[in-house]
Amino acid sequence: MRVLALASLAGLLATAPPAAGHTLRAEPSPGAAARLLAAAQPGDTVLLSRGTHRGPLAVGRAITLRGEPGAVIDGGGSPTVLTVTAGGAVIEDLALCGSGTRILTVDAGIHVQVAAGVRLARLRLSDVLYGINGERADHLTVEDCRLIGRVQPGDENGAGNGIHLWYSEGAVVRRDTVTRFLDGIYLSFASHAHIEQSVLEDAGRYGLHTMYCQGGRVVESRFRHNVAGCAIMFSNDLHLERNDFAHNRGPRTYGVLLRDCSAGEFSSNRFVDNTIAMFLDNSNRNHIRDNLVQDNGWGVLLFASCAKDTFAGNAFLNNDYPVALDMRRTENAFDDGRRGNYWDGSAPYDLDGDGVSDVPYSPVSAFAFVSKQYPDLAILARSPAVAALAVAERVVPALRPSGAIDRFPMLVPPPLGSLAGAREAALRPHPAPGAALGFGALALVGLAGLAASRREPRAPRRAA
Repeated sequence: MRVLALASLAGLLATAPPAAGHTLRAEPSPGAAARLLAAAQPGDTVLLSRGTHRGPLAVGRAITLRGEPGAVIDGGGSPTVLTVTAGGAVIEDLALCGSGTRILTVDAGIHVQVAAGVRLARLRLSDVLYGINGERADHLTVEDCRLIGRVQPGDENGAGNGIHLWYSEGAVVRRDTVTRFLDGIYLSFASHAHIEQSVLEDAGRYGLHTMYCQGGRVVESRFRHNVAGCAIMFSNDLHLERNDFAHNRGPRTYGVLLRDCSAGEFSSNRFVDNTIAMFLDNSNRNHIRDNLVQDNGWGVLLFASCAKDTFAGNAFLNNDYPVALDMRRTENAFDDGRRGNYWDGSAPYDLDGDGVSDVPYSPVSAFAFVSKQYPDLAILARSPAVAALAVAERVVPALRPSGAIDRFPMLVPPPLGSLAGAREAALRPHPAPGAALGFGALALVGLAGLAASRREPRAPRRAA
């Protein structure tokens, strides 16, 4: 019995949290910070005083490394400025700069290596190749940090990611700002990550890039001025809610790109002013609902490799092409069986007054279908011929190029918080295509009259 009691006591002591330790204060003199970090015991706090402390430094025990206001760790071009190899360590209130430049050694501001439960808070990283590199760093927390890299916005030949996680389960990234890296956040085999209230913008490539990640969640974050806000690849069961994807523009630029991703939830997001709001390839059984899709080139670009994706409760406003497909038949649904979407190009017929149009709507126009195959035709998008084709499609449903049908289109945009300020523009009356053709004919007559007059003739306005 005595042996069992001693064994139980030893187990309790082993799992008990370390007692509050000592505070060791390091002056910015050569070698002072490194000596105190080597001498500190679990539970101690190493406090770096104001000034520049030369790196590289290493944290090998479960301590707290904290900086006074104005404390900086400068790696001076060393491969990695600060290496953390102790689970439960806390790094906070510091500025770090001056990592190396080699991709092969993943030179970073902070490298968390085979250490679980590390917390990084209120850090400022600049002039680093990689910002934070986590390798087998389960339950890593990165909070209230600002990371600035070396990559020019839109430069896909740049190198280094802001937060780079590999084989790390359950990471939490909260209220961080990451800018000017190749990818703001890169997750590889990093499942159940939670990203919240963060700003990921001005990346060389992607704001968020996932590869082989399952069960992640991205909430209330902002993705702007990237090649793609989110590039999600080979990752399933992801949830993106209440995020802002805006101004991601370029020859192949997306708000959200899904490739080989299934069973995801994309709800209450805002897609505004992107070349392509959502692109899906070989992605199935996703639910896209209650999103604002406004002022984009393409609202949704859907490949034939996708099936059983459902779009419901979304508002499509002022997009050049609300939906584009590369197949005539589709197994994707543009309503959920009782609720469809709001399309600003649909005809509002509602004889029974239930708020749902009595006429199903096809969001894929013949011109959108053809221009998907031949992109150069997009220059004719606002031409009278295309407007006449749209009228013909409404009159003769057999001309519809695709089986994509919303059976329950809404008459007004849904009451989403993200629609604030857009509702009035959506409800503003739009000229009918016939009226547009009539005004176009009048304009031609007017131009002919001007040409016949003695005034200097003007060049006709080029089609938008």
